[in-house]
Amino acid sequence: MTWLLYGMYYISRFNFSSVIPLLRSELEISNAQAGGLMSFFFLAYTIFQLPAGYLSDRFGPRKVLTVGALVSIFGNLIFSRGSSYTILSIAQLINGMGQAAGWTSAVKLVVSWFPKSKRGTAIGLFATCLTAGSSLGIRLSGYLGDHLGWRTSFMIPPLMMAGVALTFWILVKDNPSEKGLSDFEDEVGLEQQLNNDTRSRLAVVLSNRTMWVVALVYFFFVYVQFGCFVWIPTFLKESYAMSVDRASTVSSLILLPGLVAAPLSGFLSDRIFGGRRKPLILCGMAVLSCSTFLLSFRMDIVIVTLLLSVVGLTIIVPDVLLAAYPSDLLSRKLSGTAMGFLATFTSMAGIIATPLSGKIADLFQTYEAVFFSFGIVAFTGAVLTFFINEKKTEG
Repeated sequence: MTWLLYGMYYISRFNFSSVIPLLRSELEISNAQAGGLMSFFFLAYTIFQLPAGYLSDRFGPRKVLTVGALVSIFGNLIFSRGSSYTILSIAQLINGMGQAAGWTSAVKLVVSWFPKSKRGTAIGLFATCLTAGSSLGIRLSGYLGDHLGWRTSFMIPPLMMAGVALTFWILVKDNPSEKGLSDFEDEVGLEQQLNNDTRSRLAVVLSNRTMWVVALVYFFFVYVQFGCFVWIPTFLKESYAMSVDRASTVSSLILLPGLVAAPLSGFLSDRIFGGRRKPLILCGMAVLSCSTFLLSFRMDIVIVTLLLSVVGLTIIVPDVLLAAYPSDLLSRKLSGTAMGFLATFTSMAGIIATPLSGKIADLFQTYEAVFFSFGIVAFTGAVLTFFINEKKTEG
């Protein structure tokens, strides 16, 4: 149920990507301004990350996830009726506020239901909803926008989300004990240490040096991830003369390899690498850097599609593994607050990535320049990965 609900979060977030050309045409705005609309989303997304994480630790992820879904639905419906850049910006702020509740609470819910030895695998299986949700969101909004107008892309997804949120609220519990089962006791020592710490939850998170390094790596990774999610459909439409419908179809298909990559990377980190996440993160960031750099060259559409499939594979792997660090470092007890801290950095990446990428496209009059910038950013993230100290997670 958490998979379904957070998948709907992504459908109601990336319903924007495919209709950028339609919005630009109707509102007569530039790529940079279109990217600015996503910046308003990520501005609210950033501000509410830490509060959402704290609230999920304090009141339980089930309540926070459900309330966040309702706020996101409201923001989408306002966007569907907007007729000015100002109204659309306000709608994106509301949507970002609701969406901020999603990732931190969802990850906390998942780690609460699985032992530490299976944490990476569980998060990997769960994270397939990111690929499925973004893929379906891009495809659905492209189809609706091309055939029924862009406004329907912001009406139908939130209605779908409402049905899932209601079912989620009825069926889901925060932890095994609420179902009459035993909670896991594989982190008793670490949890006791945290209970004896007189500092606040946030102070404990902020004092962890490894968390800061992970946050920086996450920032550079998500810059490329969200940049690709937002701009690939427009890149295909304008660089290869595709219709909005066809561009959204291709964009959705190239994300599908992530359905295999996410659970596989989590399983490998648990079983083959003994709980170590760093080697796979480094590999994923390096491949992402190379593939986006190669996309900066004008090539045949077949080769471009293959490279985009590699991108679709690697823009999910680091996400799974980086999301495991909060509970690895600070146990389930503080996983919501710690994930909120990391998500603040990912949100800031979103604020910067979308308008800056649009500005680069406007400045150079080519989307190949955008992918060149993604290659540089991903390479920087790969270098920073070397500084993650996994000995602390083992301790």
